[in-house]
Amino acid sequence: MRTLALVCGMAVVVLYSTVMAYDNQPGATPLDPAGYALLVTDVLALAWLPRRPEVALAISVGAVAALFTLGYAYAFWPAPALIAVFATISTGRRAAGWAGAVFLVAVPAVAAVLHPGVDNAVAVVIWALLVLVAAQPAEVSRARRAYTLEVERRAAEAERGREEEALRRAQEERLRVARELHDVTSHTVSVIALHAAVAAEAVARAGGPPEARDALQVIRDSSRQALAEMKGVLGVLRPRHPLPGSAQLPALARTAGLPVTLETTGEPRPLPPAVDLAVYRVVQEALTNTIRHAGATRATVTLAYEEAGVRVRVDDDGTGPSGIPGLDAGGHGLRGMAERVEAAGGRLTTGAGPAGGFRVAAWMPA
Repeated sequence: MRTLALVCGMAVVVLYSTVMAYDNQPGATPLDPAGYALLVTDVLALAWLPRRPEVALAISVGAVAALFTLGYAYAFWPAPALIAVFATISTGRRAAGWAGAVFLVAVPAVAAVLHPGVDNAVAVVIWALLVLVAAQPAEVSRARRAYTLEVERRAAEAERGREEEALRRAQEERLRVARELHDVTSHTVSVIALHAAVAAEAVARAGGPPEARDALQVIRDSSRQALAEMKGVLGVLRPRHPLPGSAQLPALARTAGLPVTLETTGEPRPLPPAVDLAVYRVVQEALTNTIRHAGATRATVTLAYEEAGVRVRVDDDGTGPSGIPGLDAGGHGLRGMAERVEAAGGRLTTGAGPAGGFRVAAWMPA
């Protein structure tokens, strides 16, 4: 609707100003059907403005060039081209917009030479100023648009990061609930079923009343049914795929995107699930930071099994702490690593490596 209103308004302005211009420019080429067709083409080019402003600019500039070259009376018919220049530059198509702007200034200059009787010399000066007036605000609009898009992109990335973090925490909570149910409830119900079976046999040998035997049988059967149903509940709560751990570090090193050396010291042994997962996530996040920010060419991952715990260290040969954005404020990735390590009872340290680059080191009890 706005485009239609713009086209209609410019049609009135362009046609009326051109007809009225002949009172002051008697030496101009008479306005014939070809001239009217060029004026209409000049105005209708604005219909392309919302979707393809560069197309609107090309059509309008072509019509303006023909009008100037054929020597029609100078009026406001370059106005649609100026609007197209503004729209083209402000939407980020700078090369096309400035090319059209330069062309709008050059055409009247050529026309002034071809038709010296028409006051095109004034047109050159006026339209050069108007082109600059249209192009400079367009540049400001383009910069503001680019800034807004960048802010929206970063906000969307931050929101995705928060959603991923919330999903990760929810999955960890589901896993914790599943383990608690398994460790506490399953054991208790199994003990009840076992003792109910023993008691039923004891009552039967002692010749006890049938009601007691039946009651114990019901307790045993109900306990077994509860165990079976609880397995189904645990199947829903537990992740469908096993969580990664230290065993998957070689695969992670092979697919990291840069050469990674994996070193292991001490006697490898099974780690608690929370610690095992934390080891993997720390290495994964550290390598991600190395690839994204550090400009490193290689990295070394060291996994050390100690008597009281496990130590994991990631060193790279990149730019060091200056390559990690938001390090002083504690970036989202570093904060996430620290929270995960602390949840497993350990501690995380980050900073410059002894030989340059960046180091991420964590210790967790095992």
